[in-house]
Amino acid sequence: MIKDFIVLTKFVLSFAVSLSALFAYIMAKGEIGGDMFLATFSVLLVAMGVSTLNQVQEYKEDSKMERTKNRPIAAGRMSPTTGIVIAAVLIVLSMLSIYSLLGFTGVNIFMFAFIWYNAMYTPLKKKSALAVVPGAILGVIPPAIGWLVAGHSLMELEFIALALYYFIWQVPHFWLLVMLFHGDYKDGGYPTAMRLFGQASLQRLTFVWLIFTIQAGIFLVSIFEPYTATMLLTVLVGIWAFISSLELLRERFELKNAKQVFWKINAAFLGIIILLSIDEYIKHHIS
Repeated sequence: MIKDFIVLTKFVLSFAVSLSALFAYIMAKGEIGGDMFLATFSVLLVAMGVSTLNQVQEYKEDSKMERTKNRPIAAGRMSPTTGIVIAAVLIVLSMLSIYSLLGFTGVNIFMFAFIWYNAMYTPLKKKSALAVVPGAILGVIPPAIGWLVAGHSLMELEFIALALYYFIWQVPHFWLLVMLFHGDYKDGGYPTAMRLFGQASLQRLTFVWLIFTIQAGIFLVSIFEPYTATMLLTVLVGIWAFISSLELLRERFELKNAKQVFWKINAAFLGIIILLSIDEYIKHHIS
C-alpha cells in the first residue's frame, strides 16, 4: 500500500521538485528558516496531488506503456475514484499550508499550477509533441514559492534569471526522456518530438536547448556575483555540461546513451543551483 502511494504520487520526483523551493529560499535570503521547510513541504504536497490526478487522467494510456503499466490505477490495484480522493486531499492540504505562509497569493499560485498541469498540459501533450514548451512554466513555480516565502519579489532580476534557468532547463530534460522512452510514448498514443522531428534533428534541437540552458546558467551566475572560488566551480561544471552535451552531435549516437547524458546534464545544472545556494548562505553569514 505504501509502495503504491509512493508510485501514485510520484513521491521521488515530487520531492526533487520541492527542493527547488528550498534552494530558491536560500538563494534569496542567505539563511535557513522554519518557513523554508514549510514552503518546501507545501510544494511537495501540491506536486504529489497534481501528479496523482495526472495518473487518474492518464491511466488508460499508462496501461499501454511498459514503463507505466504497473502504476496502481493503470494496473487495476486502485480505482480512479480513490485516486481522485487522494489527489483532492493532498491539493487541499497544500492550499492550507501555503495560505499560512503567503495568504491568497500562494493559493493563487498553487491553483495556477493545478490548472496549468492538469487542465492544460496533460490534455495538450496528447495532441502536440511541443506541449513541453508551455509545460516548462511549471518548473518555475517551486522556486517562485521559495523566493516569495523568503520575503522577496518575483520582479527582482535575480529571480528572473533563476526562473529563466529553470524554464529552459525543462525542455532538454524532457526531450532526453523522449529519446529514452519514445517507444513507450508511441504505444501510449502520444505524439512525440522523436516522431515530429526524427532522431537526428531531435538530437541537434536538444543540444541547442542545452546550450541555451548553459547560457541561462552563465547569466544566473553573473547576476548573483558569487565568490571567486564558487565562480570557478560553476565554470568547471558548465564545461562538463557542455562536453556531456556534445555526445548528442555524434552521428552514431545510440538512444540508450541518452540516459547517461540525461543524468550528467541534470547533475551539472542542479550543481550550479547548489553551489549558488551555498555561496549565498556563506555571504550572508560572513557579512
